[in-house]
Amino acid sequence: MKKALVIGFGVSGKGAVQLLLRQGIEVSVYSDGKLDLTDYPEVKNVSAVSEYEAVADKDVVVVSPSVECTHKIVEYAQRFNIPVIGEIELAYRYCKGGIIAITGTNGKTTTTKLINEIVNASEKKGYALGNIGESFCAYADQIQSDEIAVVEVSSFQLETIKEFRPRIAACLNITPDHFERHKCLENYAMAKFNVFINQGLGDCAILNYDDQVVRDFYDGISSEVYFTSVKTPVKGAYVSDGSIIVDIDGKYEFMPLDEIPLKGDYNYLNVMTAILACKLIGVEDNYIKNAIKAFRLPRYRNEFIGEVKGIEFFNDSKATNIDSTLKACNSMQGDTSLIVGGYDKGIAYDGFFPNLPQNIKHIIATGDNVYSIMQFLPSYHEYTFEVTSSLERAVELAMQKPVKNVLFSPTTSSFDRYSSYVERGEHFDMIIASLKN
Repeated sequence: MKKALVIGFGVSGKGAVQLLLRQGIEVSVYSDGKLDLTDYPEVKNVSAVSEYEAVADKDVVVVSPSVECTHKIVEYAQRFNIPVIGEIELAYRYCKGGIIAITGTNGKTTTTKLINEIVNASEKKGYALGNIGESFCAYADQIQSDEIAVVEVSSFQLETIKEFRPRIAACLNITPDHFERHKCLENYAMAKFNVFINQGLGDCAILNYDDQVVRDFYDGISSEVYFTSVKTPVKGAYVSDGSIIVDIDGKYEFMPLDEIPLKGDYNYLNVMTAILACKLIGVEDNYIKNAIKAFRLPRYRNEFIGEVKGIEFFNDSKATNIDSTLKACNSMQGDTSLIVGGYDKGIAYDGFFPNLPQNIKHIIATGDNVYSIMQFLPSYHEYTFEVTSSLERAVELAMQKPVKNVLFSPTTSSFDRYSSYVERGEHFDMIIASLKN
């Protein structure tokens, strides 16, 4: 490979450029938005040239996760049989270390971070990369053969893999998400299934047995399959009588649930996935247990951020789909005002309102998808529902209610007004901080 075109210049795009430059490859970048290459003087900006000039004489086109396969440059490259791959695929080709890949709708970041902390607490070295916020490409060629890349992979990233073959791959769950891109649940699920598609003898897959869509992946997987479950005994790890039981090469009690700081069935499934992934790469039990006991959730996952005028505020900006928000709602103790809304993913809210717990007394919607939400508002409901133009005003309205909690759990992505769920979470934090002062 001598020349490459990178489409998109966010975290993934920059990581791909850095890796390609380290390999001595001539790099061009195309972006639909503003492109600042000040720190990359050796990189050519082809955003303003024709499709032909952009792809001409390129050996490969690397697309960022946000770039759809229908993008005009991608289609042009494919027309001329130029290989089109994603950043995850590019990184894989240069990574000498072992790879653990985690996908699913919810819990990916928590599970990726937990696995990485377990690995680093043992006698091994791990890197938490991918959709977690650190480009896989930025580190791929620096990871040694005895080190582990723990990679969070999204459906967008998995659309463009060719040879990507993780030693351990896990799918945590699948609920409706990203229909603005995948159009339907079946397409979304098949994108997730790609994490297993190149696995074979010597590899391992971990599936959530309690999720029917994920469980059905079993028949299409060629690697050794292990399951997690909070409901039934399985080959892998399951919950029984208040403890996690591990059954890989023999069944035994691994650790009691009351020693795990992460609570709730969905978190126990994440923890069991981490246990299995780490045991399957040879990490000893004592390292796994100690790291689990010391683990704390990443920010903006139903995070308590303080109390103002007797009301407790929770920042769940990471809730980028309906299922995440419902889980957060069910964790609230006492009457709650819920703030929702954001980027319009094309998701139907017919499964949202009927599944809200009774402690949700007030809903305030703000963001680009408020009218999509309102379409599914029942004609009879036992909560108030209001629409407002800003997050600041939503907080004001939420505080005016006689509630114990205000929960900010958007149900969707942040891209209507923010660059990421982190920026959105920081904005909510700033609003509450100003109220405290």
